Amino acid sequence: MLKRQGVLAIAGLIAIFSVLHVVFAPDTHDPRATGTTLLGGIAFLLMTCSIVLSTRAPVLEDWFGGLDRMYQTHRVIGVLAALFALVHFFGVPKELPAGIDPAQNPLVPSAPLGMLGLIFLVIGLFIALNRKIRYSLWRPTHKIMALVYILIVGHFFTAPQVFVVQFSPSGFLLLAAAGLGIVSLVYSIFGMNKRTAVPYTIEAVNTLERATEVVLKPTGPHLDFKPGQFAFVEIAGKGWSEPHPFTISSAPSDGHLKFTMKVLGDWTRKVREELQPGGHVNVRGPYGRFDATGAGDKQIWLAGGIGLTPFLSKIRAMQPGDKRQIHLVYAAREAQDAIFLDELKERAAQLGNVTLVPLFSDEGNFARVEMMKQKLPNPLKSYDYFMCGPKPMIEGLMKDLKAEGVPRRKIHTEAFEFR
Repeated sequence: MLKRQGVLAIAGLIAIFSVLHVVFAPDTHDPRATGTTLLGGIAFLLMTCSIVLSTRAPVLEDWFGGLDRMYQTHRVIGVLAALFALVHFFGVPKELPAGIDPAQNPLVPSAPLGMLGLIFLVIGLFIALNRKIRYSLWRPTHKIMALVYILIVGHFFTAPQVFVVQFSPSGFLLLAAAGLGIVSLVYSIFGMNKRTAVPYTIEAVNTLERATEVVLKPTGPHLDFKPGQFAFVEIAGKGWSEPHPFTISSAPSDGHLKFTMKVLGDWTRKVREELQPGGHVNVRGPYGRFDATGAGDKQIWLAGGIGLTPFLSKIRAMQPGDKRQIHLVYAAREAQDAIFLDELKERAAQLGNVTLVPLFSDEGNFARVEMMKQKLPNPLKSYDYFMCGPKPMIEGLMKDLKAEGVPRRKIHTEAFEFR
């Protein structure tokens, strides 16, 4: 669930800048200059926030509720930044006011830098939001946003004093943001992957029904993670260049790291058909805040298809004596699609506090609120819900649970989308 701290921090930053910009606007500014430069400053601050989020800092995960929510925010504020930048570009005066010395207030190179930045911003935004572009092409081309940010920083630093006073209260805030943005940009492109990489070797590649389990053996320190977290997997070798995020399906105490991947596209198909034991893998993480340990004693874990993986890690890590009463609702198309079903039945019997509810759509059983009303021993509002699965299923369940009076704070989902 998206937490408010991060969003409120961004909103507070924008509010502070807006007040400083308007209250301390130079006397030479007319309302148009003040308003359009305000919009430009807000666009720049939103771009900076977007870049800071790309560093994947753990403290930011706490503020936003996980890396998945950070990426959602990253995408939204990127779109807002583009909209503010467009209004700024079309609204800002294109000529110096009468009587202003052009030698002391040159429009070049600020104006060309701003125009180039806007052009590349629109191109980059189109690429970022176009889901038809393959991930292998999307990921490197998305880095065009780094060029956009550099151009916008140059646009701000070289802007004529008649429009922008860099050493005003709001200007100092933008200068500080630029410094933080540049540091974050350099770190996210050149330093983050090296710092967070944990090396593994491939021990086994197990073929399952419509999924593949990859078992990794550490070559050094084992990744320290919590059940329900995910990591980025980057396989060494030609044709395996881009990292992909997957939920960890093993328990933290397991000596190996396991990822269970549904065959959805070219990359996961290649994993199934070509990946061999002995290869080298870098794992970066862990990420995510899909944690059920701090919730109430009555919990519903609802998994749709491959959405089982975070719950698989949780149930593998759980020990007898756990005081929670958990109903694990596992929805699949048919029984043979329900991977690890026998293991889940065995673990539920061992633990005693887990009730397994398999639902197969070919038998007419679907994960719906009406079904839960029939099968659950307590009122719906008495449970905390943790859900992971296909987006339409999760959105439908959330809508129906809210209609039944279940508070939003008791519904936890993982938004596993990163583009």
